[in-house]
Amino acid sequence: QNLPPGRFPADSPNTCQIRKPRRRGITTLGVDRGVGFWAFAGFKMRYIVIGCGWFGASAVRAIDLISGDDAEVTVLELGNKDFVDPNVPTPRMAVEPDFVDVAYQPLTKISDRAKLVNVREVKSVSPGAVVIVTLEGNEQTLKADGVVVATGSVQASPLMKDSTGKSKEERRAQFVAFRDSVKTSKGVLVVGGGTTGVELASEIATDFPGVKTTLISKSELLLRNTASREKVHTMAMKALKKQGVTVITGDYVEGLKEDYSGEPKTFSTLKGVNIEADLVVICAGGQPCIPFPTAPEAVDDDTRGLVVTNAMLCEKLSDDPTKPIWAVGDCTMYGGRAAFGGAQTAALSASLEHFEMTGSTAGGPSKYSHKDIIPSLISLGRRDGIATVPFPNHFLAKLFKSKDMMVPFMYKKDFGVKN
Repeated sequence: QNLPPGRFPADSPNTCQIRKPRRRGITTLGVDRGVGFWAFAGFKMRYIVIGCGWFGASAVRAIDLISGDDAEVTVLELGNKDFVDPNVPTPRMAVEPDFVDVAYQPLTKISDRAKLVNVREVKSVSPGAVVIVTLEGNEQTLKADGVVVATGSVQASPLMKDSTGKSKEERRAQFVAFRDSVKTSKGVLVVGGGTTGVELASEIATDFPGVKTTLISKSELLLRNTASREKVHTMAMKALKKQGVTVITGDYVEGLKEDYSGEPKTFSTLKGVNIEADLVVICAGGQPCIPFPTAPEAVDDDTRGLVVTNAMLCEKLSDDPTKPIWAVGDCTMYGGRAAFGGAQTAALSASLEHFEMTGSTAGGPSKYSHKDIIPSLISLGRRDGIATVPFPNHFLAKLFKSKDMMVPFMYKKDFGVKN
């Protein structure tokens, strides 16, 4: 009685099936209480995950653990992209292109149930449906019981963040071209004093000590979003100068917003400092990637990310708790939190499990508690780094991140994948 229209196959037997959520082993009967759902024999929950970055893969893993064979999962990714993109090791791959073999793993290693579908465009996302444009140019509507948006961020530098859907081998070629350019460079300018900029400058200085490398930061402090930021700034400045990197803080080159590769140029800062470079990499100015139209109220005014609840629900995209839309990672107003995004995944998992058991997100758990400052691990080449826990130190970053950017550890911890 009172079945949601179009929710179940027409030939489903009119009998109730016992469901066993995988994570907690709780057995629940599909009893309709107005918002609950009926789990009929032969019916599988359908999920669409948009994005195959770390958070997209984490969403797939969560669905697998909760639903097992009782769910159909489709993962949408642009172009020819055929791998999980952790993003964290990109500065290392820029100078060591073959590290893509460690960092870029196929989705099949995460899940043997999820289906990866490459598309040209995601045109719209609405409760129960995602409209895509296929690689052949055809518009298609995909139906879903739940949608997870994990589209990450858009960066100014196509080297540091690909937004066009390059394949693993296309990314390798991109990194090889950059590395070869660095080898013969008269000067490399890295713009941005956050984690990515500091790590890239250090990677270049470590592998190519004879190349003049300059790091410029608009902020007076490097790594200013970390805990104990004054101490961390001092440690980073000392390490970078020891590696031969010229560091300029509290200054910027007006209008410089794109990567550059070509003949040597002189870039003048606002304070009158002249920098000679034939390679420029922009490691600043990233913003959430929302590749489909949304209502203005669905986007946070300050961060430009999707507005989410503490259950990671986009209630401004879907007000129907039986056809929820979640969002996680850099596309949200909270950002991705780098290697410490587990709290968002945990909140998503709790909401997914409630949805699986009841057919609705109404009354479900809201587990996410946002913290502006999180622990940080910054690599400084292969032999140095900075950690902010339990206090600013070099030892823990060298131990956990500098050697391999934590990639094998992250794959094993989050997905049980030995890499």
